[in-house]
Amino acid sequence: MSAAPRPRIGLNLPLGFAASGPDDVAAWLRDVEAAPVDALWTLDQLAGRMPTPEPIALLGFAAAHTRRVRLGIAVLVAPGRGPIAAAKQLAYLDHLTGGRLVVGVGSGDRRMFPALRLADWADRPGVVIDEFLTAVRRLWTESGVTHDGPIWPFADVTVTPRPAAPPPLWVGGGSVPALRRALRLGSGWVAAGRQTTARFAELAVRLDEVAEQEGRDRASFSVAKRVYLLVEPDRARAHRKIDAWFTAFYGSPDQGREATVHGDVATCAEQLAELAGLGVTDLILHPLDESPRHRAVVLGELLPAITTAHARLTG
Repeated sequence: MSAAPRPRIGLNLPLGFAASGPDDVAAWLRDVEAAPVDALWTLDQLAGRMPTPEPIALLGFAAAHTRRVRLGIAVLVAPGRGPIAAAKQLAYLDHLTGGRLVVGVGSGDRRMFPALRLADWADRPGVVIDEFLTAVRRLWTESGVTHDGPIWPFADVTVTPRPAAPPPLWVGGGSVPALRRALRLGSGWVAAGRQTTARFAELAVRLDEVAEQEGRDRASFSVAKRVYLLVEPDRARAHRKIDAWFTAFYGSPDQGREATVHGDVATCAEQLAELAGLGVTDLILHPLDESPRHRAVVLGELLPAITTAHARLTG
């Protein structure tokens, strides 16, 4: 029996790019595309404690400095974009990438809903995502679209140029309804970095059951997991770094140690291979240490170790 295929390995673009100059970003992109990485990812945070790059602008820049890797957002905050603007921006971004774009979609921080004039929907974010996905797909494939949704109604709208092939839309979320939404309206499911491996495993077990209920073939359905990562053999030092990062980004260290793959190279590789064994097709590695030293360890030591550990577990 042949071994199960190794998941695609993605690397998150550094959040430090928010303060980097274009030459530094371009050099990083060229170096990493030469490494055994399948995709480069960014996240979307409309407002937050830590400076972060704007994802569509950053991926447009990345498109000009890469040729091979897929480029993705995990996840785009749909309430802050709206379907018409998003359909236009993403269609043209996909054109610039040569069809390499993957778009994860999520609701973001519901505390932002009042500022986005969506206060009435803060308790029903799923309705917002349903409408966004439905409208964007139609705008990518139809002319003169009339959409009667309760949040973003519009009539006779045509977005051009339309993508030659609509980019994959992966739905973010950490619940069974999110799985159902992803299977019904998306081409994949992407689990958040803050979601622990234990919770991810619970949902991964349910995925086949929900797919059968929805009449969805799993063969072409992607399962992605953003993984916070820190290759640091010293346990105490690793915990200090994880606590500090989660406090800076989320305002609290809660769940940081449980949600972050950390340890020496072999330990991290084993944990990532075990995640892949839960049906993950795409690992999105988000290093908490963005230093050149840590990047060299991830690219030069960890990625080959993941391949070896995966082959051992599945061979």
